[in-house]
Amino acid sequence: MCPRGPGSARVRDSILRSMGEQLSDIGEFGLIRRLLGRVPVEGAGVVTGPGDDAAVVEVGDRMLIATADLLVEGRHFDRRFSTAADIGFKALTVNMSDIAAMGGRPRWALISIGAPADEPVATLEDLYDGIAEAARASGVVVIGGDTVGADAIIVSVAVLGEPGEGGVVGRSGARAGDLLGVTGGIGGAAAGLALLRAAERDPEARALLERFPNLADAHRRARARIREGMAATVAGAHAMIDVSDGLAQDVGHIAEASGTGVVLQTVDVPLEPGVAEASAWGASSALTGGDDYELAIAVAPEDLDRLRDALAPTPFTIVGRFGADPGPDLPSGWDGFRGPA
Repeated sequence: MCPRGPGSARVRDSILRSMGEQLSDIGEFGLIRRLLGRVPVEGAGVVTGPGDDAAVVEVGDRMLIATADLLVEGRHFDRRFSTAADIGFKALTVNMSDIAAMGGRPRWALISIGAPADEPVATLEDLYDGIAEAARASGVVVIGGDTVGADAIIVSVAVLGEPGEGGVVGRSGARAGDLLGVTGGIGGAAAGLALLRAAERDPEARALLERFPNLADAHRRARARIREGMAATVAGAHAMIDVSDGLAQDVGHIAEASGTGVVLQTVDVPLEPGVAEASAWGASSALTGGDDYELAIAVAPEDLDRLRDALAPTPFTIVGRFGADPGPDLPSGWDGFRGPA
């Protein structure tokens, strides 16, 4: 039994450490909760702190949206399947997607790189070419960063953005009765990675990649729905999140933050072309694979047509509903210390 009373949290943590508790025991989100309990997370100028896709702070008379993410070789990317330019493009894009999920426009980026000392300079030049491609396409300016020696390539990105015309929309605004919808198609990135890993030894996987090259592209070149995020805030979105850890898990984050239940109608989830065939071959579930970076959005039924018009030509498919009562348990998705579900 763990101790109770003043100071019991510190005593409990000490006991758990002595018992050899590991990061895999508590997972990414358990670790985040544990660490945030040790630092100040509220203060002057903080509008939205930890717990959403990005933070929101007031600086003078303006609001800024801030996010940061880390990509590690062997964990988030494999150079057998992605070029250095692909890796750079994706590293910036996944951060811009967090800004998009808040209804913002990404503006400035800080890029920090770790790499082995014997890595060819051309590798990092190619990586920065990919960053530059993503930055120019979205109007982002790289304003600084750092470089350091490391045992593998590490790409750390921080992005600052500004709210769009409709202001900021976070995860916590869903209401009972709201519809749940998702942009684009789901499952492409996870299916693409599974096929790429198997293609060398599995003729069927090679054939599927040749038939559906979009699946490899979905893994290598993430897309940030920046225009759609800003349009959704103007057209009545109550809550948003980008689908980075798997649709089911990320929808659960909206419900938890909003204090609602949610029912996900899995048969209605729009799949990226080729995902059904990849799933029949043996790829993991489209609901848990993650890395899609589509937007899951809560919207009132009366605002659905207006939202669809604002998002067009990007498809928007209703896949569930939020309610007052807890829905069935949703499957878990990607975890930073446990990997895929």
